[in-house]
Amino acid sequence: MDHAPGLARRFTGPAHTKGYRMLRFRTLQRAALAAALLLPLCVRGAGQVTVTIWASSPGEAAAFDKASAAFTRRTGIAVNKQVIEDKYIDVLKSRFAAGNPPDVCYVDALDAPLLIESGVLEPLDGKVDKPGDFYPQFLDAFRGGDGKLYGLPKDYSTLALYINPVLLKQAGFGPAAVPHDFEGLMRFARTLQAHLPKGVAAMIVEKELARHLSALESSGQPVIDAAGNAHFVNNPKAYDYLNQLVTGHAQHYLASPKDDLGADWPGSAFGTQRAAMMMEGNWILPALMKDFSGVHFIAREMPTVNGKRQTMAFVVGYVVPRKAKNRAAGLQFARFMTGEGQQLWATESGTLPTRRSVESAMRIKDNTRLQAHVLGAAYATVWSRGISLPIVNTNFGNQFLAAFNGNKSLTQALEQAQTVSNREIERQK
Repeated sequence: MDHAPGLARRFTGPAHTKGYRMLRFRTLQRAALAAALLLPLCVRGAGQVTVTIWASSPGEAAAFDKASAAFTRRTGIAVNKQVIEDKYIDVLKSRFAAGNPPDVCYVDALDAPLLIESGVLEPLDGKVDKPGDFYPQFLDAFRGGDGKLYGLPKDYSTLALYINPVLLKQAGFGPAAVPHDFEGLMRFARTLQAHLPKGVAAMIVEKELARHLSALESSGQPVIDAAGNAHFVNNPKAYDYLNQLVTGHAQHYLASPKDDLGADWPGSAFGTQRAAMMMEGNWILPALMKDFSGVHFIAREMPTVNGKRQTMAFVVGYVVPRKAKNRAAGLQFARFMTGEGQQLWATESGTLPTRRSVESAMRIKDNTRLQAHVLGAAYATVWSRGISLPIVNTNFGNQFLAAFNGNKSLTQALEQAQTVSNREIERQK
């Protein structure tokens, strides 16, 4: 389930305005010739569609091939799969700049705004079957400033609170003792830590903005405004939320998986029982069920913040390039994979379907391991905030990490994150 926000491809991408778009694409043209030479040689006609995807797990690769075969049986159109192994969005943009895009391709909701604003995607309005069947915010993640739709969401992941009931029991608590609100959860984590063995953290925390955007915006103030500018200061509720994370780390009941526990990722820290709780995405489930099958866990909806239900959603969709050599076939493929073929794809890949009718047909809400993730889809904040989000994300990550590790005050970190972000955004207008 390849949706983890820590992946490099999730944090590359866009910035604002036509002038900046031209600068970005001129820069990309330097690599265009080399990218074009690397393209696989193939003949594309009415009977073939070229689909570009990123490298994923063997299970997802097999699921794609199975769904593609179903598409070919249904339409008679052969699928030419192109896999980009590394730096997906950069390679894809180079191919756009070279004038040799695929007929249809994966695009992360984070990266969609730059492609949309650059005018390289085909509008899909009026070409979508039953648009009301999609979760609306997933569909809206692929809308441009002109209100038109430029992508079809194929699957998503959300965050949930994972609890190890065995570690809780050993510490004298049951799962019911874990509060459902964030402030209560932080108090409980502090209490729990005193009853855990040495080397076991009450809770692990990741520091990226991708994990915390929905919580910060529960204050009612956007992190990025309509003009694309960052806002981290003069927001007491957002400050209080982040300060609780900083305080928890300073007092050692919140831990960084790698820096504090020596684990290469949260799944390893939780799976080896070095943490009793974590807030993670459903991409972690294959590892918990296969690599750490002896570890019992409960997945619950994320804690409320400021009295509001919140979680993050990481959404991937299909887009059709305007200069595709076989746009009609590309559109057919995108419609099939997000329509009648979505249940096959979701069943085989283990991803979550973006159509509520498919979710219902698959009875996913009856799956106790996935239930919290699917319930969160109804109110999730999509990890996409226009074309300045990558800049804001990078600066927040650098500054909040310094505050989290005690190297500067949280106030200084937020002021600097906002100032540097907005300076860079203005410079590139």
